[in-house]
Amino acid sequence: MWLAAALSIVVVRALAWPIIPSDFWWQLAYGRWIVENGTIPVVDHFSYLRSGQPYFDQPWLAQVLMFWIYRVGGAALSLVALATLLFATYALLLRLLVRTSGSVRFSAALVILSLPVAMTNWSVRSQMFALPLFALYLVVLESWRTGREGERSGHRLWVLPVAMVAWVNLHGSFVLGGILIALYFLGELGERRLARSRRSAADPGAGGRRGGERPLGQLLLWGGLAALAVFLNPAGPGVFRYVIGLVGNPAIQGIVEEWQAPTIGTVVGRLFFAWATLVGLAAILRRRWPDLVDICVLVAFFWLALGGERHVMWFALASLPFLARQIGAIFPAEAGAPVRQGRRALNLTFLGLMAFAVVLVLPPIKPHLSLPPEVRPLVSPDTPVASVAFLQSEPRRPGRLFHTEATGSYLMWAAPEQGVFVDAR
Repeated sequence: MWLAAALSIVVVRALAWPIIPSDFWWQLAYGRWIVENGTIPVVDHFSYLRSGQPYFDQPWLAQVLMFWIYRVGGAALSLVALATLLFATYALLLRLLVRTSGSVRFSAALVILSLPVAMTNWSVRSQMFALPLFALYLVVLESWRTGREGERSGHRLWVLPVAMVAWVNLHGSFVLGGILIALYFLGELGERRLARSRRSAADPGAGGRRGGERPLGQLLLWGGLAALAVFLNPAGPGVFRYVIGLVGNPAIQGIVEEWQAPTIGTVVGRLFFAWATLVGLAAILRRRWPDLVDICVLVAFFWLALGGERHVMWFALASLPFLARQIGAIFPAEAGAPVRQGRRALNLTFLGLMAFAVVLVLPPIKPHLSLPPEVRPLVSPDTPVASVAFLQSEPRRPGRLFHTEATGSYLMWAAPEQGVFVDAR
């Protein structure tokens, strides 16, 4: 029941909000262009200000997938795809948290608490494909870290380079996968050296690797292959120029809201600092310093989140294993204790209500409900469908339009012949 509650909230939130126009439509337009032309564009084909100038289309694979999904099922299937990817993300995380904390209830409660922090950045765009890959990296690295030599979980490190081949062509957040590998390696290396120093101080004859520790060479090997997998993209090492240019672009950093640093004056900022406070309290209540792996991951992703609201989601996800570990230590589950099932009728009623909520927000049903106009349709009312249709009906339309960024993204999809002034790129 607890697992169903957490995952139902994820699905309901994903399906309940309409598709916002900024990133969705221009990425569909690129997916259509790639499918129709059989190649990935290297110059701008959509604006009139930068037409013909070099343009690097990093998330080309996500754009093709989004276009195929939209061509088959329109906005409805696009929302279902978002819900499916988020379901997979949190199902992976829940499995990891249950194994870490030993408690289904605490794990589900942690996920539910984290959702308001993360869901502010959920939308149908290329980033949605990166979320389950980030969760998969956490699961594989935690499995390697907490497992013992000889267990099958240690052999799952091969997933890292395989997933990276897809990730580097889906979204620019692929660098977070490499950062996770580096943080786990450096943290584990430091933790083992500290442990050896303590053992040597207590017993000068002690040394070497403890019997249960996995060799760090495993992670070094598969992490190195994951680093090489990054080059399996159309631009090869040029993909790093794209990431550096994006992060260092003064217009993006100074104007785009989701790239602004979180502050206590915004909803995202308040949620972020509240979550960071919870992480700090979890470290204090256990009265024991986290190990170096946890410290490396928490500090790195906290620093990343301080740089922009769009990164707050990654901090919330990356801190979940640490919180589960802390809660598992503070409230240890009793081995062999019977599981309290609760009242069967009440549980079934609750499950039925959750299933009913999911059904209500399904795309064929939600538009017919008496909901506020800003959430009732599948596509946000801000999408300029009517105005672009009117423009196309004009026999003498202007050659150069001045318009908003969101309008430009929709124009790229609905009227690619027009040429745009500005868009979400």
